[in-house]
Amino acid sequence: MGIVPTASDQGYFLVGSDGGVFAFGNAPFENSLPGLGVHVNDIVGIVPTADDLGYWLVSATGAVYALGDAGFLGSLGGNSPTPIVGITATHDGGGYWLVGRNGSVFPFGDAQSFGSLPALGVSVSNIVSIVPTPDGAGYWLIGSDGGIFAFGDATDAGSLPGLGVAVSNVVGVVPTA
Repeated sequence: MGIVPTASDQGYFLVGSDGGVFAFGNAPFENSLPGLGVHVNDIVGIVPTADDLGYWLVSATGAVYALGDAGFLGSLGGNSPTPIVGITATHDGGGYWLVGRNGSVFPFGDAQSFGSLPALGVSVSNIVSIVPTPDGAGYWLIGSDGGIFAFGDATDAGSLPGLGVAVSNVVGVVPTA
């Protein structure tokens, strides 16, 4: 996801595919990849640290970049077996999950694995986002068709295909507090 709010919801970060980061409101700018002389064109997501004084960027190949006070907790090193489409952090900022287009989930740091679609034998190629549950003991995977896949303590509250709604352009989801 290319935009994420600060913890206080008084600002947000935007990221471009080149790793250029833009900070608005109370979001502190902690540098960007072009500012560091890093040249990429496949950044697909940004997630801030718990204190908003840093952020992680992820590329479609699974490379993770840590800026500000974000600690580097691991990555797929640019060798992902599936295109990566997003990143989300644990609530304490001690870990993060990467999610692939096929529903593969890659945990790092204190992020736990609660399952993935390939492990269940489910074949998809339309996952666009991952969202952690409020307590961090689960996550939802979101498909471009509005399909929702719940893992861990995430509850299945329904999905667009389950309602008979046919779309193909969902790009993300934001949970309620």
